[in-house]
Amino acid sequence: MSVQIEGFEDLADQLDSLAAGIEGLEGENEIPIDDLFTPQFMRTHTEEFESFDGFMDASPWTVESEADFEAIPEDKFDAYVAEHTVFKDWESMLSAAGKEWVVRQLGI
Repeated sequence: MSVQIEGFEDLADQLDSLAAGIEGLEGENEIPIDDLFTPQFMRTHTEEFESFDGFMDASPWTVESEADFEAIPEDKFDAYVAEHTVFKDWESMLSAAGKEWVVRQLGI
């Protein structure tokens, strides 16, 4: 007696597609902030914000450039993130957004 299983071709195609997607993510990626912190991400992980811009606009800092953002004291920004999101600090928020971005890029 034998069992016939179908669908391996579809699985192989999906794995090939996934492998191609992974290759496309190798190295460094410059990701626009709005692609990283999508409205869905912000609604899911913050108490009150629909966008990263809104999150930053409500902060005590004026951020008009990357240099402005980098000038924010890390401990104070961590406290702001902990107060207004489900994350304990900026690094945790950034990491979660990065993971979600990768999943979206791979289509899984």
